[in-house]
Amino acid sequence: MPKIQRVHPGSLAEELELAAGDELISINGQAIRDIVDLQFALATEQMELEVRKPDGEQWVIEVEKSYDEGLGVDWENPTVDRVKLCHNKCVFCFVDQIPTNMRQTLNVRDDDYRLSFLHGNFVTLTNVKDEDLQRIIDLKMSPLNVSVHTTNPQLRVRMLANKRSGEILNQIERLASGGIEMNTQIVLCPEWNDGDELDRTIGDLVRYYPAVRTLSVVPVGLTKHRRGLHSLRPCTPEESRRVIEQVSEWQHRIRAELGVSFVHAADEFYVLAGMDVPPGDFYDEFAQTENGVGVIRTFLDELEESWPNAPRSVSGGGARRVAVVTGVSAERTIRQSLSRLDGTPGLTYEVFPIINDFYGHHVTVTGLLTGTDIVAQLQGKVGAYDTILLPDILLKDEADVLLDDYTVERIGAALQKPITVVPATGTGLVYGVLGHTTHLPPRRRYEATLRSRAQMEPPQAMLG
Repeated sequence: MPKIQRVHPGSLAEELELAAGDELISINGQAIRDIVDLQFALATEQMELEVRKPDGEQWVIEVEKSYDEGLGVDWENPTVDRVKLCHNKCVFCFVDQIPTNMRQTLNVRDDDYRLSFLHGNFVTLTNVKDEDLQRIIDLKMSPLNVSVHTTNPQLRVRMLANKRSGEILNQIERLASGGIEMNTQIVLCPEWNDGDELDRTIGDLVRYYPAVRTLSVVPVGLTKHRRGLHSLRPCTPEESRRVIEQVSEWQHRIRAELGVSFVHAADEFYVLAGMDVPPGDFYDEFAQTENGVGVIRTFLDELEESWPNAPRSVSGGGARRVAVVTGVSAERTIRQSLSRLDGTPGLTYEVFPIINDFYGHHVTVTGLLTGTDIVAQLQGKVGAYDTILLPDILLKDEADVLLDDYTVERIGAALQKPITVVPATGTGLVYGVLGHTTHLPPRRRYEATLRSRAQMEPPQAMLG
């Protein structure tokens, strides 16, 4: 039974005097099994809520609201019932590579098709039953994000260590026939699912276009905390170039036939290979920026578009000295972008690429940096700077906290410097370095992510 964890200020729930600990028994007489039932039940203008208070008292509340107005609460469980956990033992599982002393939420291995639909999580479909597939089709829960990795049944069973994982093409066939769209991904592991196996997977999946609308190829992420997993190694620069060439060949072939690229290599391959990312029109609708595909291109194009209206001087007209924090893989892009500001009167800046000692040096993306490494590597180096610039992509759960539970305030106190948090966009970077942060909307994410989310809105019945 759904239990309220928190009521948002100014929400409909607050107006109805609902509170933390209240249990939702039914809406319009319908019992609520999970978040999907809840969202459908909320998609109405007139409701009768049956609620049980912590002392056992039951309330029946009649309310009129707008069709797409939600209650404005956080539930104890994100799926209202229980999250479907992962039953695989993937050779590359990132959760198994997280330090054991991390907060518990980072160690949860979910594999829940409801979270895929509602929040964009990738799922393997290995724990989805026939009735679940039919429910997805009946409720038009589209798009889903599906981790495929390989369409070779025997290889997929080996990689996921789950005997049901070889059914993936049958599942995709059924979902596609039922009108469900899917964004798919391959975590590329050298000597496992690359080369001919990669060709096979791309060829199998493109046959389902447009139901399978995109396919991303991302390099395996390896930390120094691997526990009980197969021996894997990262992609080399030469292997990264081969993957890019292989994907590019498929893109040209598919674009000639379908008018879209369909398959995309993650930005990390281009960083590893020392190559420039493709132009924007090769990324179609930028549907997988949250999976590291097209982020660099989005960053550069967003800055190019906003540059004509960007400030050309330091805020206040005085001197400004800024230390810019980034991950190793983004260093080249950040330096390239900031070169536009070279020669700005009064401005001094330096880019500090932070090496990921916490997870291991194979982890180079900015979003996985920790406060531990930032403080350790900037100690004694930022005394001459007025502020330290952090991209908001470092912060988790819409709070000022990093992966290792360091807060922004704690970083500032340790380094004895003010911290400026800016959106992880080209505009955020330039405005932040120049000190014009009051002109930026707070916590703004990648523009392409917002555009793709707008194109991926759920059906009206799922709003609430």
